[in-house]
This record gives sequence, structure tokens and C-alpha cells, in this order.
Amino acid sequence: MILTRFLEGLADHWEGLESTPTERLGSAAVDLSVAFLMSLAEAHEPQSPRPRRAELLKEIKAFIIQNLGEPHLSPQLIAAEHHISVRYLHLLFHHDKRTVRGFLQEQRLEHCRADLTDSSRPGRTVGVIRARWGFRDDAGFGRAFKKAYGISPGEYRKRRCGAL
Repeated sequence: MILTRFLEGLADHWEGLESTPTERLGSAAVDLSVAFLMSLAEAHEPQSPRPRRAELLKEIKAFIIQNLGEPHLSPQLIAAEHHISVRYLHLLFHHDKRTVRGFLQEQRLEHCRADLTDSSRPGRTVGVIRARWGFRDDAGFGRAFKKAYGISPGEYRKRRCGAL
């Protein structure tokens, strides 16, 4: 009923709209349609939607971890890759008590922290490590690392390895 009214109203006023609002309204129409179709699919499934949600979230987290090095990895890209809306992606993570970007940054930071103390590659610079795990610039990486661990990446490496 809500979707029908929204689409009818949109059709009635479509020609008078400018391009920017039309793009947003088109995106909202797609999101509403996806939500409607998913509710129909869930209503006709014998199993609870919670296991499906949990399985999808597990699959999405695995995808994120496999693609941590991609600096352009974003909620939009992740959602598109899994054929879901960005809104539904955020909802999945909300049930997990975290954000998509928060999970992504947490994983990147953990991999960077491990690499900083990897004795098999002592010559790898902090810049190379941060780029390897998808951080775009030194300053942003340094701030995020210090916020998470209370110390700069270089100082962390010195304390843990006695290197540099």
C-alpha cells in the first residue's frame, strides 16, 4: 500500500522534478521495492529470516576481509556486490551492534597492527603497510591507529619490535 501510493505520487509529479531530487526519489523507489519484495520472500519462506540475515552478514564480513586492501571499498560497493540496498546493509550491521565503516576500519587496523610487528618483513614501511590494507593517506591512518591503540604506528612498531 505504501509503495503503491509512493509510486503513484512519483509518477504524477515526475515531469516537474529536477534531476537531483529525481535521482534520490528513484533510489528511494528502488529501496522501497527491494524492501517490499524481501518482505514477500521472507513471508513465504518456512525458515526464520534471522538465520538468513546472520548468514548474509557472515558472507558480507568475509567479503570485506577479502577486499580490505581496496581503498575504495565502501558500503555502496559492498551492498552492490551483494545485490542489497545500502540501507539494508546498514540494518544488518545495526543488528550486529556496529557500523559497516566501523567494521571495515577495525579490520584494516588489526591487519596493519599485525603487519607492523611481522618479523618476516622488517623492511616494510608504515606507509606500505597502511596502503596494503586500504588506508589512503598517512595522516588519516595515523589518527585512526592512535585513536584505536593510543599510540602512533611508528611508536607501536618501536615498542613491539625494537625496530627502526
